[in-house]
Parts: sequence; C-alpha cells; structure tokens
Amino acid sequence: MYDDLHQKITNLEKNILQIEGNMVEFERLKYEDGIKKSIQQLESDLKYLSILANGAPIDKKEDQRIMDFLRIHYDNLQKFSIPA
Repeated sequence: MYDDLHQKITNLEKNILQIEGNMVEFERLKYEDGIKKSIQQLESDLKYLSILANGAPIDKKEDQRIMDFLRIHYDNLQKFSIPA
C-alpha cells in the first residue's frame, strides 16, 4: 500500500510541475482558456496532494518534504494571474 501511495504522490508532484510549466507558456501566448483550466487543475491537484499527505502513513521527513512542496506551489499558484 505504501508503494502505491508513494507513486500517487510522485505522480501528483510531477503533474503539478507540468501544469505550472504549461501555465507559463499559456501566459506567454496569452491563451486565457488554457490559463483558467490550468489554474483549476493545479488547485485540484494541490488539494488532492494535501489530502493524501495529511492522511498518509508516511515518515516525518517525507511529510515535511511534501509540505514544503505544497507551500512552494501554493505560493506559485498565487503568482499566476487569472484573466479578467
């Protein structure tokens, strides 16, 4: 079970990084629909990762690493502008 949980967490982290990369490109291209959809997906993935990490039987060091990851990427989310 731990391996499956660890894989889900790893996949979410990779997905979050990919979405952020897409958002940078969408902002550069001024692709508003892409930005909006990416923001929604990023919020969803960050919330899911937070739920997994908070309820997971993981060691303290791994938990701290995930919490740091979440903090950084929630901050990144706040930096992206939502088109009006």
